[in-house]
Amino acid sequence: MNPKMVLITGPDLRHQYFIHRLNQEFPIESVVIEDVVYPDFHANSIENQTAWDWFFSLRKEYEESTFADSTSWPPLNQPRVIHVSSDRINSREFHKILQTQQPDLIILFGCSLIGKDILNSFPDRILNLHIGISGQYRGSSCNFWPIHDERLECLGATVLTVNSGIDSGEILAQETIDIEQGDSVQTLMGKTVICGVDLTIQVIRQGLVEKKQPLPLKRNGKLFLKKDFTPRAISRVKDLEESGRLKSLIGKYLQAVG
Repeated sequence: MNPKMVLITGPDLRHQYFIHRLNQEFPIESVVIEDVVYPDFHANSIENQTAWDWFFSLRKEYEESTFADSTSWPPLNQPRVIHVSSDRINSREFHKILQTQQPDLIILFGCSLIGKDILNSFPDRILNLHIGISGQYRGSSCNFWPIHDERLECLGATVLTVNSGIDSGEILAQETIDIEQGDSVQTLMGKTVICGVDLTIQVIRQGLVEKKQPLPLKRNGKLFLKKDFTPRAISRVKDLEESGRLKSLIGKYLQAVG
């Protein structure tokens, strides 16, 4: 029997891909779209502004070519869609909506931190798709920071239980991506999303058959918040790609893994 499932996610095409991939495999009770407001950064130089525009233009292009088709995939059912603003995700009103639905499983991807009232109401029923290796990177944009730090081996995804910390729950599944010569910043980041959705489906299927023993988080990774994702940080990654150093890093990585 399929679990009664609620998804809480963001509004972008990668989030739509998450919704529609899962809804091809499982019936979904409802989908909560959090209308996230990103920090409004002001670049302090033309170079940084150019990098900011470069990143978001290429991300839009990549997501449209990779994830947009998912919106036309036939779903198993038509879930209820609920929109909530980021400042209301932990409100009493939204909490009551979740309590009314009484889901067996709540899966988060790309939403704000869930507060203790919701956590306490649904113990052991909330999972998070973290686009990162939680023992190395926690928080926001964790498929960007390994590229920024030149640690390509840390590009991947984790499905973990949700507790009161940030990406600090017990790990149900974790995997790094396959890196290929010719990958770009956007393809590397996109692969982590695809990997993460695959892992989520795997975890749900296993949960229908048997209880999987979670793996404890052996260490806390570096924590990054939305405010850390600045034009200056993007400028460094833009230079990494355009200078050819990313290509060189990929070559060294492929040699190391054989």
